[in-house]
Amino acid sequence: MPKDFMTGSSISELVQQLIEILKREASLFETFLTLSARQQAALVKNDLNELNAATEQLREKVVEANLAAKKREELIRNISADMGSRENLTITKLMQAVSSGQAETLGKLRHTLLDFQQKIAKINSQNEMLINHSRENIMKTMELLARLSANDKSYVNDGKPSATQTSLTLDRRA
Repeated sequence: MPKDFMTGSSISELVQQLIEILKREASLFETFLTLSARQQAALVKNDLNELNAATEQLREKVVEANLAAKKREELIRNISADMGSRENLTITKLMQAVSSGQAETLGKLRHTLLDFQQKIAKINSQNEMLINHSRENIMKTMELLARLSANDKSYVNDGKPSATQTSLTLDRRA
């Protein structure tokens, strides 16, 4: 569609609403990044309270992000229908069909969102590695504790200490 076709139309208004939703998503992604970094610091410090607090805040933001994503998808469907397009509408395709000001804003938001997405994926990968490392350490500790044996310093009928050992049993489900 030519750019001048959309000037002053409902599509322009829908695109403006889309820009606002994308700004909200960018803000949420920035919050995800901050909270993921807090989780990472809590994992390193072994601070369970901080980890739980950051995780709870992250869950709340995920709910907000899901609502924003649904609104974005609805707006994109409406814009696509108003444009008469049957193909998947991407920000890049939309940038070619809107005014230069909106196209520039969409381009910046696209870049920002992709950048945040990349950073979040990296920190989540690092957090996953830290959690897996902690799990391995816990399992090794549990195995060592299970192998420990307690000396039973009882006397046998001849009056000498016995070399009897009692194995410790641990419930690994705990």
